[in-house]
Amino acid sequence: MDDHNGVDRRVLMAGLGLAMSGLAWPAKAQEAPSEDEVHEPIQLLANLFTRVGAAVMIDGRGPFTFVIDTGAGATSIADTVADQLGLPERNPVLIHGITTATVTRSVFVDRMHISGLAFHDLRCPVLPRNQLGADGLIGLDALARFRLRFNVPRRTASLTLPGVRIVMGGAANLGSRIRRDGIRTVRGRYGQLILTEVTVEGQPVAAFVDSGAQYSIGNHALRRAMAARRNRDGRLSRPVPLYGVTGQSLQADLARVDDLKLGNSRLGPTPLLFADLHCFEALGLAGAPALLVGADMLGRFREVTLDFAANRVSFEGLRRQTTRTIEDELNA
Repeated sequence: MDDHNGVDRRVLMAGLGLAMSGLAWPAKAQEAPSEDEVHEPIQLLANLFTRVGAAVMIDGRGPFTFVIDTGAGATSIADTVADQLGLPERNPVLIHGITTATVTRSVFVDRMHISGLAFHDLRCPVLPRNQLGADGLIGLDALARFRLRFNVPRRTASLTLPGVRIVMGGAANLGSRIRRDGIRTVRGRYGQLILTEVTVEGQPVAAFVDSGAQYSIGNHALRRAMAARRNRDGRLSRPVPLYGVTGQSLQADLARVDDLKLGNSRLGPTPLLFADLHCFEALGLAGAPALLVGADMLGRFREVTLDFAANRVSFEGLRRQTTRTIEDELNA
């Protein structure tokens, strides 16, 4: 575990962001009903800090721990796993990190299983295991055809298609009826759902959910807009180093905002980091107030649903703060 001023780099993980260069198509998904291919659901890992991970089989080998990452355009794999399995090399691809775009190697995955669901013909960027903090990331190329639901108290997640429901987590989860309301979204450049009903201290914000990011991060356009609304300079204290999965780093500022709303849910005073991540620019969100909604904020709810087909995001059952905040980590 690499320690930087008392804070592990995965604690301040900014998430992959995006993947490009031919990785925009959805992976082909099929049911895997045969007994030898269906694996028992496993408990989501509650403490890859607050990121959520699931058991994944690669070409019949594993299981490996992959983080469910709604901010990543493509499913990625750790270099240690790619080398261990001897996966076939493909052309290098362009990955958008937290400061700039980086070219990295890629490999071909013939078959990937997440519980009882099979994905075929994946082209996966390869990233350093010590930067990922996991064996891989499950990105939007695999997730974007589904309704993805996180049940936070039970530490489970499910992927739903008409006639297919795959649960990742505890064995006896019946789920609940999916509501058709929620926050309206528009599709981002690489398939992310951009939320249109989010405000920070009354300031409208374009936001997207990045379940692979440890903490929520606003851009400097949001910081400036907040300072103008407060009618003061809005100087932020406590610089914090941020580390991305591609090995890049930058300095963010930590501040506590007085009020934050996701749709009809008011979170109240909330610690946020502020930095101009490259992903804001890549998504076309750099010029106006924008917010990356990370796992810390998702953990405030009993249930979070990303319905990619309906372009809706639902946050159900606001809870008191139960996960460690960035302030807790820095004060530990």
